[in-house]
Amino acid sequence: MASRSYRTEAIVLKTLDLGEADRILTLLTRHFGKVRVVAKGIRKPLARLAGYAEPLTHGTFQLARGRNLDVLTGAESRAHYATLRGDLVSIAAGWYVAELADRFTADHLPAAPIFDLVENALRHLDAGHGAALVCRWFDLHLLDRSGFRPEVIVCVNCSGSLVEGQNAWSSAAGGALCPSCVARAGESFAQLSLRALKSLRYLLASDFASASRLRVDAPLAAEIERHLRGSVHQVIDRDVVTARFQDEIARLPRRSPVLA
Repeated sequence: MASRSYRTEAIVLKTLDLGEADRILTLLTRHFGKVRVVAKGIRKPLARLAGYAEPLTHGTFQLARGRNLDVLTGAESRAHYATLRGDLVSIAAGWYVAELADRFTADHLPAAPIFDLVENALRHLDAGHGAALVCRWFDLHLLDRSGFRPEVIVCVNCSGSLVEGQNAWSSAAGGALCPSCVARAGESFAQLSLRALKSLRYLLASDFASASRLRVDAPLAAEIERHLRGSVHQVIDRDVVTARFQDEIARLPRRSPVLA
C-alpha cells in the first residue's frame, strides 16, 4: 500500500485563501509537476507553517495525500530570496515568473525543466541581476522548454536565411519573417531590427551566466519585450496580469526599462 505521506522540493507559485483560516497553495514541484495543496489553519495567529505559505517560497514540503487536495503537514526552507523580496522591481519580476510558470504547466505532469528554469530565474533576481534581463531570458527559455521555441535562425514561413536587413516578427507564425515573405503576405507585421534578432539569438542560446553579459539600451529592450510578450500571449491566449503591474512600476519616476 502506498504511503499517504511524501516529501517534495517545491516553489509556491500562488495562494488562495480558503474559509476563515486555510489557504490553498499551488506548488511547482521538481518531481510531481504542479500540485495544489491545502494548508490548514495557516492563517491563524502564530501558525507554525505560516512562513511557507507565501508566493515564491522555495522549500521541501511534507505532504499527506487527501481525497481532493493533498495537505501540507511540514516544511523546510531551501531559499529565502530576501534580497528579491526587498525590491519592488525584483519582486514584481518574481511574480511574473511564477504566473507564467503556472500558465505553462498542467497539474501532475512532469515539469522538472520548468522547475529548474523558475529556480534559476528567482536565484538570479535575488542576486541582483536586472529584472528585465531575467524576465526576457526566462520568456525565451520557457517558450523553448514548453515546445514553443521562437524561430530566430531562419524565416518561420519559407525557412530561408534571414538577411541583415529589416526582418519582421510574427507571434502568430512563431518567430521571424524575412522581407520577401512579409511582402508576399500583404499585411503589416512588427518590425524586427537586426540588433533585436541578434540579441534574441544570443539569449536563446545562452545560459544565464552568459546572458548576463548582454547590455541593451532602452529602445532595444522595449522591442525585445514587445516581441516576447506577443509570443507568450499567443501561447496562453490571455494577458499576463503581473506584466501590467511591471508596466505600472516602470512608469514610476526614476525607472527606465533597460535590460542590464
